[in-house]
Amino acid sequence: MSDLFAADLQRILWRPMTRAIGGFGVVVVAAVGVIIFLHTAHNPFATRTALRSALAFAILPLAFACYTLDASALGADYTSRALTTLLTWEPRRRLVLGSRACACALVTAGLTLIVLLALILALLPAAILHGTGGVPDGAWFLSMAAMTLRCVLFTAAMSIVGVSAAAIGRSTTAAVIGIVGYFVLIEYTAVEAAPSVARWLLFTDAISWIGHTTTVGAPAGHTVVTGGLLLAGGTAALCALATRTFERRDVT
Repeated sequence: MSDLFAADLQRILWRPMTRAIGGFGVVVVAAVGVIIFLHTAHNPFATRTALRSALAFAILPLAFACYTLDASALGADYTSRALTTLLTWEPRRRLVLGSRACACALVTAGLTLIVLLALILALLPAAILHGTGGVPDGAWFLSMAAMTLRCVLFTAAMSIVGVSAAAIGRSTTAAVIGIVGYFVLIEYTAVEAAPSVARWLLFTDAISWIGHTTTVGAPAGHTVVTGGLLLAGGTAALCALATRTFERRDVT
């Protein structure tokens, strides 16, 4: 198990797509920092709320990027037939899928933490020189740390969802089409037609878990704990379905 996990971890870390997402994220964060600094020269930077909002607005596109990255970590093996070779070496499919999901979650968590810390650092000049609202206290710093941790755990969960979707759809394309179709056909429809149902779906649960309640278009959500439990339950259910499908389906 340790050799399999180490191999998966090294493979994901050195994928060009991993480095591309990380590099692109840092470049975008640096650009955002410069733009916000110039903008706040004439419009004061509300430090306490603006930094929290920055994390909330950054985490959703970052989570989608991590989902795609980790779906491709398994989907590419279907396309290249590398999965057949891997299963010849290690026939325990549950172990293979679990190792890949755990490695993806760990890499995603680290990548998310780097990007979010870079975002905070990029916004610090605006907060220090153009900030309003006084110096944040210890409780605020603790709240920011907790929010950052929740964002990291959310993208880690989304990475597991991505691997599971690729295992079910047998390709990266199917996984990406699946998540886009889910949001367009189910989430958007539910928000428009039945907000009481939409509050139990992924988008609202994610916003509830992150702890930011001002996202435009999101129906009333849950508490942080409830949102986290619903996300964990949904991730576990999809992972169980993917494991069963992966064990019973031929890989050719």
